[in-house]
Amino acid sequence: MGDSSSCDEFLLDEESCHLIASFKPAVEALSALFGPGCEVVLHAFDNLHASVVKIANGHVTGRQEGAPVTDFALTKLQSTAGSQWSSYFTRTKEGKVMKSSSITIKNRHGKPVGMLCVNFSLETSLTNLLETFSPPATAIHVNNETFASSVDDLVSQVIEKVDQDSSLGSSVRNKEIVNRLYDMGIFDIKDTPQLVARMLGVSRHTVYLHIRNHKSSLVSSPA
Repeated sequence: MGDSSSCDEFLLDEESCHLIASFKPAVEALSALFGPGCEVVLHAFDNLHASVVKIANGHVTGRQEGAPVTDFALTKLQSTAGSQWSSYFTRTKEGKVMKSSSITIKNRHGKPVGMLCVNFSLETSLTNLLETFSPPATAIHVNNETFASSVDDLVSQVIEKVDQDSSLGSSVRNKEIVNRLYDMGIFDIKDTPQLVARMLGVSRHTVYLHIRNHKSSLVSSPA
């Protein structure tokens, strides 16, 4: 499935076609995360003779787009198994052992329309694995992502980061915090302006003022 013509090829209705296509970025993301020893495969079930519509690191099993569905997948589809399969071990025809995990993609009616499979080769060397999970020597910046357990926790962490990054006066500090939260999209979450106002010790109107001013600065800034 690449463009609209491939949707016709697999005889998927428009909704199912978009559903399958929405998993394509996951193929690239997972393979990039786990490295060349990790094969990620996206199947569409309307053409089982050529069900593979997207694959990354196909060298692991020697497959490419247009390859058929596996016998194991067919067996699972005929069983009463749920949409998520437990991790399991598989072996290629060359004898390579892999640890695999798959999920069935179902449409709104509960009909299986595709499958996302992850196959990690256990022959991947420890050296290659360590290289995959080590920042490259040329890396200039490692993202300092905020992992929060709640919206309150998220806002608290952003406030803490701003305080660590600078020694700003209270008014400028509050403005900087609101600007960062806006750029993160935090104010798309319901009731966050009130939450931020409470945590900063300012009025809700002050938070909205900072938001309006920041929006105006973004509009007036050259592209």
